[in-house]
Amino acid sequence: MEKKEKVTEKKNTEKTNIAKKIFDVVFWIVIVGLAIIWITDFINVKNDKDPIFCISQKTHTFDDGTVEECVGLGYKVYDYNRTSLSSGRQFGPFFIGMREN
Repeated sequence: MEKKEKVTEKKNTEKTNIAKKIFDVVFWIVIVGLAIIWITDFINVKNDKDPIFCISQKTHTFDDGTVEECVGLGYKVYDYNRTSLSSGRQFGPFFIGMREN
């Protein structure tokens, strides 16, 4: 009886190890993929180009111009075209807000 229990325990341990390895691989693929997306759009914004990976885009209209908002995976990009604010682009985490003054 003890041999069967040990064999069963060993099989369960092997299954757990395989599941853990699969989870680890998937986890790191997601982390590396997100890092590539963030770095790509960050470099584009710093080089004054449009971000590539936008989930949603909005244009906010004001009396003195517009602000284009791009929401990505965990970040936002604002492109300011207003006379009351300095022109340019702002890259930051998803919880940043639009500059008002």
